[in-house]
Amino acid sequence: MVKNTLQWLILSQYYAPEIGAPQIRLRSLARELKNRGFGVEILTAMPNYPAGKIFPKYKGRWKYEETIDGLIVRRRWIYAATGKSAFSRLANYLSFTITALPAALFGPKPHVLFIEGQPLSLGVVGILLKRLRGVPYIFNVPDLQIDVARQLGFMNNRHFLNAALKLEQLIIQDSLSVSTVTHQFIEYFVNRGLPRSQVSFLPNGADVDFLILQPPDLELLDRWKLHGKKVFLYVGTHAYYHGLDTLIHAAALLRDHDEIAFLLIGDGPERSRLIQLVYEIGLQNVVFGESPYEEMARLYSIAYASVATLRKMEVAKSMRLSKVFPSMSCSVPTIYAGIGEAADLILEHRCGVVVEPEMPELLANAISKLASNPSLRDEMGRAGRALIEREYGWPVIVQQWLDELKMRGLHDGPL
Repeated sequence: MVKNTLQWLILSQYYAPEIGAPQIRLRSLARELKNRGFGVEILTAMPNYPAGKIFPKYKGRWKYEETIDGLIVRRRWIYAATGKSAFSRLANYLSFTITALPAALFGPKPHVLFIEGQPLSLGVVGILLKRLRGVPYIFNVPDLQIDVARQLGFMNNRHFLNAALKLEQLIIQDSLSVSTVTHQFIEYFVNRGLPRSQVSFLPNGADVDFLILQPPDLELLDRWKLHGKKVFLYVGTHAYYHGLDTLIHAAALLRDHDEIAFLLIGDGPERSRLIQLVYEIGLQNVVFGESPYEEMARLYSIAYASVATLRKMEVAKSMRLSKVFPSMSCSVPTIYAGIGEAADLILEHRCGVVVEPEMPELLANAISKLASNPSLRDEMGRAGRALIEREYGWPVIVQQWLDELKMRGLHDGPL
């Protein structure tokens, strides 16, 4: 490994040991940068996602420092909260921005700052670090959060939304690069006036060495009493925009198919309501469980297929749900109830099934058909794994992204 002189600071509200798309992606990015000899530190919040409660180890602390994957992780206090309340969400976002700002301004000076752009307010830290300390920043945009907030009714104040758009425009224009996860997001920012060379592609992916096909894990089958079942697995945050009611109602339509079971792993603001919904309908074929990231390959080993859902919303046309990539890496096909780039990817490479969003009947029919065709299931699983190895393993993704950044003047040494 060649030692590089470039020092990175990754600024994110979300990081391991939390589980979620940003946490997994950023941890993988940090590892890959380290593997290439770069210096990397992480500035993040006390873990609290997705339940909105500080993890026990970190309770009562204003700041905390630890080492994860051989990298220094510096943590700062956050107002832990979740749910649909606009006030709670804003307090959650702004509290970490406020505590992260002095840590970034007065901490070790990096050569480049990488900002996970959720919440948007973290971009202010980037602007000030650039103006006051001369540190360029990369602003990563995994979701069009302002569009999502407007389309789902999370924020209806027109003046606030316009102010957020103006702030985002300032942040992206001042950046060394805006990195983002889909091709349509790239076009979105180009249409907002950014040169194409200022936008880089950093998609979601999978750890091809860790997430591999394994024999069915007997301990996990015992844990959830799923022996003899064809398990359709949902892994991820239980959030409103995922539209998991579609999955629950599809399970209700399949309640008489004794060989089919549904396992939902994760947490989030919708989890309690979904558990209550399953209880009210009286479903015996739906199991809610918990499982750490370290078990993910084992988890997919007991899955016949995975399921991913999204609500019907305009912004979904540009999205790629990250949860399809670990499934593909483990040779497990995905049944996707949604539209957009994830759907296009699955259809193009024949690594799963796509149905219209918010249509339980269509989802139930797709599940039933795939359950009755194991050879097609295996064929789709192999196609997904091959795609991940070619294009969506983290070493490939990060190297291609770094090559793009070199066109913006980012080299192995100080800028």
